[in-house]
Amino acid sequence: MSVRTIRQALAWAWRYLDGAGVEEPRRAASALLAHVLQKDSLYLLTRPETPLSESEWEAFTRAIERRARGEPLPYITGHQEFFGLDFLVTPDVLIPRPETELIVEAVLERATPADRLLVDVGTGSGCLAVTLAVHLPQVRVLALDISEAALAVARRNAERHGVRERIEFLVSDLFSALEGMPDPPQADFIVANPPYISESEFPTLPREVRDYEPRCALVAGPDAADVHRRLFAHSPRFLKPGGYLICEMGYGQYPALLGDLETTAWEVIEVKRDLQGIERTLVLRRRA
Repeated sequence: MSVRTIRQALAWAWRYLDGAGVEEPRRAASALLAHVLQKDSLYLLTRPETPLSESEWEAFTRAIERRARGEPLPYITGHQEFFGLDFLVTPDVLIPRPETELIVEAVLERATPADRLLVDVGTGSGCLAVTLAVHLPQVRVLALDISEAALAVARRNAERHGVRERIEFLVSDLFSALEGMPDPPQADFIVANPPYISESEFPTLPREVRDYEPRCALVAGPDAADVHRRLFAHSPRFLKPGGYLICEMGYGQYPALLGDLETTAWEVIEVKRDLQGIERTLVLRRRA
């Protein structure tokens, strides 16, 4: 094998990924080479003539080929940033997304020193549970997920960020793990990024979402609002009067969800829009 430098490796990878139709091929190539070399982007920029070893080149080409097939970048590197924290991710969990940070912002805007309990429904990687535990040191968190494999990832993230002792992880289909408790927990906040794609919409998702991310974290059922309706119906039992349910929703779903809320125990406090102007985060308060 001829010696390849960082500059040559990146040039090859840019062309390869661009030819495969990958979005942002330069960013992906740089991120994957930095991952393989265990260096940062500044290292790549300042040492372009540094040669790669044979093992480094082979590892880099394998990573580039995975990305060219459509595998999401965070699943290849095993990492994704969320609200300034680094999270481990695997194909067992949904990749944390910037718009979900709106849930964190909504909680932090309303949290008080008196708050003691937060429930994260469908915790996945634990990005919400862990981030909120980091920012609210007075709060204990119940992190629920139907997938034991997802909970294993979330536990590792809690340990990495020093909040494992304040988060209890439970296998649960929505609130099923709490249903049988004689004294159900009364939370100050319930947060959720529930599935909100319908079964008919699923085949139309981008390939790297449809073919790689966990279907159970994406698809709500025949109706995209199925899981939201269950959340609205069952959350009041586990939420203090005046407590908040804060959840993510899909494009164009708010009007339909509002219809489900008109005769319930919920007061709509705010609808947050993401950077694309989409109504993304619903902030509800349980009526006293």
